Amino acid sequence: MEVILIDDVFELGKRGQVVVVADGYGRNYLIPKKLAIPTTAGNLKMIEQQRLAMAKKETKYKEEGELLAQELGQLHLIVSRKSGETGSLFGSVTSKDVGDLLEKNGIQLDRRKILLTQPIRGIGNYKIELRPHSDVAAELLLSVLIEGDEPVAKVKKKDEESEKIVAELEARIKEIEQLSGAHRSAPVESEEEETLPPEQKNITTKEQRSGGTKEQHREISQEKAAKKGE
Repeated sequence: MEVILIDDVFELGKRGQVVVVADGYGRNYLIPKKLAIPTTAGNLKMIEQQRLAMAKKETKYKEEGELLAQELGQLHLIVSRKSGETGSLFGSVTSKDVGDLLEKNGIQLDRRKILLTQPIRGIGNYKIELRPHSDVAAELLLSVLIEGDEPVAKVKKKDEESEKIVAELEARIKEIEQLSGAHRSAPVESEEEETLPPEQKNITTKEQRSGGTKEQHREISQEKAAKKGE
């Protein structure tokens, strides 16, 4: 079906454009969300009359988007989540979480303009792509920390403290990776072997490779001699 966009839709088109979309996408998403209107003679005429005014508005929207992009690029979002030993989160961080945190700090940004396609499920430093305007891109720094006694959710300006948080988090991730690698490469010992002192472990290993203990070899030799005697 054809629809007329009345707002910018990322990777689809700009407001005022006529685009072809799947029927379900148009009827169930674009039109109910007030992102588009049906392509009718009346709507086309209305859009044409508004085109000049929309062009002026478009310039204004782009300028506002550029200013917002500059502001967003200077911010550092810091949140915490409960996590396991490997840094995997018990939960996730989503575009809604990012949008809500920005809104609490006085920054209005449509969640659809936060291009986080998959929820974040591990601790770390992330660069989140944003689109305050279809022609304007911005990048937002997000640090996801291991949660301590109190949850963390704040927005701050990038500064020396931000650099320290980023560096400490990177060091923590490297430490976790090294520990995980050490656990994977460590040999697995049997419970019986773990209870033996080191010198007995070595003896047992040599005996196993040679096919038994000296005592066992002696018994076998005595049995063979007895059979010959018979």
